[in-house]
Amino acid sequence: MAEEAPTPTSADSLRARDEWQHAFPGSTVVWEETADEGVGHGFDGIDPSAMTRAFFRTSRPWAEVLAWYENLLGANGWFGVRVRSNWWRWRRPELPGERFDLINRSHILEGWPGALDPDEPLAFEVLFRVSTQPGVIPGESATFGA
Repeated sequence: MAEEAPTPTSADSLRARDEWQHAFPGSTVVWEETADEGVGHGFDGIDPSAMTRAFFRTSRPWAEVLAWYENLLGANGWFGVRVRSNWWRWRRPELPGERFDLINRSHILEGWPGALDPDEPLAFEVLFRVSTQPGVIPGESATFGA
């Protein structure tokens, strides 16, 4: 008997998860987008993972925002690594198809969502992606176990 394909993940199911429900206290959502698994998103439109992404503004410093997300995600079993000075990525080893990113976007260009606000100078992006498809690593062209 053939194995059934996993049910694709919806953006709404990501939005309902604890990781997404808790935003940095006092931050303001400036812009948000979502995509169901299989729709395709990203700069080239080929990332098949489900995705929810938002740009936030706050008057608090980056170090405080980062520490808050480290605590939230660590309590939910996520392990974080610094990708760049302004970008952190979290994964859970037992679920390689899940990824959570936090990016400091304070130096974003004019015209991007949430650009330049003197009352809330820190802009940050939160990006949560999940794929149930074998071998898909959300946000990357590399695969695991495929």
